[in-house]
Amino acid sequence: MVYLLLAVFSFVALAPLASVAWKLIDGNREALKTSHQERQLLLASMVARGVDIHVEALRGQLAHLAATLARSAARTGHLDREEIQAVLDGVADERLVYLRFTDLRGGAIASPPSLRLPRELEPAFLAAFRSAAERLAERRAVDVAAVTVSEPILVKARATVVLSAPVVERGTIRGVLCALVDLQRVWEAVTSERGGYAVFAIDKKGRLFAATGLPEVEVGRDMTDSGIVKRFLESPGATETVPFEWSPGRASPTERYLGSYDVAREGWGVFVQGRERQVYSAVASMIQRTLQWALLALACALFAAAIFARMLADPIKKLAEASRAYAQGDFSTRVRVQSLTEVGDLADTFNRMAAELEELIRRLRLAAEENNELFLGTARALASAIDAKDPYTRGHSVRVNRYSVILARYHGLAESEIRDIHVASLLHDVGKIGVDDAILKKPGHLTPEEYEVMKQHTVIGANIMAPIRKMQRLLPGLRSHHERWTGGGYPDGTAGDAIPLMARIIAVADSFDAMTTDRPYQKGMTFEQALARVNELKGTAFDERIVESFNRAYRAGEFRQDPKPTPGVPAPVTA
Repeated sequence: MVYLLLAVFSFVALAPLASVAWKLIDGNREALKTSHQERQLLLASMVARGVDIHVEALRGQLAHLAATLARSAARTGHLDREEIQAVLDGVADERLVYLRFTDLRGGAIASPPSLRLPRELEPAFLAAFRSAAERLAERRAVDVAAVTVSEPILVKARATVVLSAPVVERGTIRGVLCALVDLQRVWEAVTSERGGYAVFAIDKKGRLFAATGLPEVEVGRDMTDSGIVKRFLESPGATETVPFEWSPGRASPTERYLGSYDVAREGWGVFVQGRERQVYSAVASMIQRTLQWALLALACALFAAAIFARMLADPIKKLAEASRAYAQGDFSTRVRVQSLTEVGDLADTFNRMAAELEELIRRLRLAAEENNELFLGTARALASAIDAKDPYTRGHSVRVNRYSVILARYHGLAESEIRDIHVASLLHDVGKIGVDDAILKKPGHLTPEEYEVMKQHTVIGANIMAPIRKMQRLLPGLRSHHERWTGGGYPDGTAGDAIPLMARIIAVADSFDAMTTDRPYQKGMTFEQALARVNELKGTAFDERIVESFNRAYRAGEFRQDPKPTPGVPAPVTA
């Protein structure tokens, strides 16, 4: 008996704890993973935008210098060498390592004059000069957009780019102004706060030109062996967060990484990555702490269960012996039990029985309420699942449900009828589960054949729910909410009062929501426009009495126009 009670107490103590812990671990694990992924993608986007801002600022600065030289030439009729040198020497931007003005005869003026440019940069400056001249030959506008930016160039393992801008005076090219930009300074400025992640950038060919937090990888390395770099090169312009396997060096083992990437305006890829075991270390720590507390709770539960089991086992043993004596006809047997649970006081248990019966009734009532809530929750989940098949109707069933309940209340229906309409309106489109997605999600008007298939959703929905006995009184709302007051609706072509009242109410609510919701082939009306349209259809498509109830509810402020939702994301409707 002691061991049985010990097992029972342990189970009762640990089952809720284990269930809650499992749910918390499962939910928090996914939430933490999603948070880390979003954080990485945001960091990649911030770094990419930071690079864009710096490069655009440098392009604007170079365009301004070119314009200054052009104004000088316009003022004096020629370009004075000393004035050019003064303009170039006046630039105090540490990102601009070297400036050179080259005229059409090949004469060059540089700042600082003492700096000897590495030989590997000369082809880049020559290409920049030719590019600027070609752009002018094509008569392109001379603005910031005319400033060209070269691909990253590595000089002694340091990333640089060459910017070039034509100097044009009254439509005549006077020369080209080129600048050597220390891209490494830009990179260090935008990656100062990287949150422990590795951040790197590649050019359009997949070559690494800047990196932070990648000590095992040298600048200039071909990164196309990385899974995330391959995805970037295969789909330029996209941004995403993906897991992948990669080895940073020949001697390094292959590990799983989580990486995010974005693209700069110049087409360079910006990547943020971290080892998956480090990125998700918070998840592992959470699971470990949860298990530690669970083991502690288990030890405490076992200790308490042992004590309480002994306290309960002794009086129960005595009661069992007394019961056997009663079974053998010894009615003189008495049991005296000293117990906090008053197990031995059987003579006074009637009052306690009454209390337990009352508690039992309360629990039954609570169970009934929970069953009802479970039923409604299942209906809502089913409706949401149907709406989710088409991103432009997401939330449709919930809104129609709200509108229908308001109409039923203003139409003076009884509470039981309102409850029926509440469920029927929530499930009115359940038959769409049987409609082909190609028709349901078609971003345009349906063909006559497709429309005939779509009309079958009312019959399908009624047939799905028909076998459920408790759903019998809700079937008219599912089957007939597309009937018209004057006939010609579907599926049965019923008219007038032959259309069930439930279906007439849902028809108005369904049409009103369709009118006010953006679809691929039409823009949603405002609530006022939809109200006017509903009244135009009064007596033809809709029952006049239902429309009048709708008008009273609208005038009473039961409906309010909310901001237009983004397609695929349901907006809340206040009713």
